[in-house]
Amino acid sequence: MLPGGAKVGRWQPVTSGRHAFDSAARNAEPGLVVNALCGVEVSTDELQRISPEIAWIREDTCMACWQVLASRQ
Repeated sequence: MLPGGAKVGRWQPVTSGRHAFDSAARNAEPGLVVNALCGVEVSTDELQRISPEIAWIREDTCMACWQVLASRQ
């Protein structure tokens, strides 16, 4: 947790790239749509699956998510 109570996002490769998500999005019920820190919508079914190792290499890091996390510091 950052000063002021802001929570650090957690990265996850999904179909549209490697995005960061807050805990609330990662813990949402299956079958819902949640937003990455950049606003991209992702199904919780996809978010909660275990990504293959190659996805961590293949998917590009979302720079918009990166900027949101950087601004929290």
